[in-house]
Formats: sequence, structure tokens, C-alpha cells
Amino acid sequence: MKIPRIWLVALAALVIGSPALVAAQPKDMFIPLLVYRTGPYAPSGIPIADGFVDYFTLLNERDGGINGVKVVWEECETQYDNKQGVECYERLKGKSPVLVNPYSTAITIR
Repeated sequence: MKIPRIWLVALAALVIGSPALVAAQPKDMFIPLLVYRTGPYAPSGIPIADGFVDYFTLLNERDGGINGVKVVWEECETQYDNKQGVECYERLKGKSPVLVNPYSTAITIR
């Protein structure tokens, strides 16, 4: 049985290119947590923040992250205040977050 040359070339490209695909995977993904553990809305903000931290910890410890990529996060206190929320976003956006959840429509539209 003779294998067509095109299949050999495709197989060689796959074997040679596979290590490059694995190497391109990031070692972690950054998610900023714009939390409000203080201020007038703290009674609802504390359990939300704790829930996100617990879930990210669970993902990292139980599953090794998301598809093998660890989740890294940093909290920034907004007190559910628009100005502080925008300041948090501006400070943390340089870390290339994969997503940002501002927990406030006013922070989003600023």
C-alpha cells in the first residue's frame, strides 16, 4: 500500500508543529476582581467576592485551572463607587485580563 505524498507532508507538519502549539499556551490567566467588601453594599458584596475567590481556588486545585491554565486574580476594592471602580479598572487593565466583571452598570459605561 502506497501512502500519497500529501498525507506524509501533512503528518510531518502535524508532528513538527505540535510542540509549538503546546508552548504557545499561557501559563496563567488573569481575572481582576472589582469587589465591594466595604461601603454601603458590603453585606451583598462580601459573599459575592468570597464566592469568586472560592470558585477560582477550586478550579485551580481540583482541575488544575481551566484547560490546564491556572486562574490568577487580584482584588480591588470599589465600595460600589463609580470613581473607585474606574480607577481599579484603569490600574488592572495593563495586566491583560481575560475578562472584567465590574458588578456595576455605572462603572461599565464610564
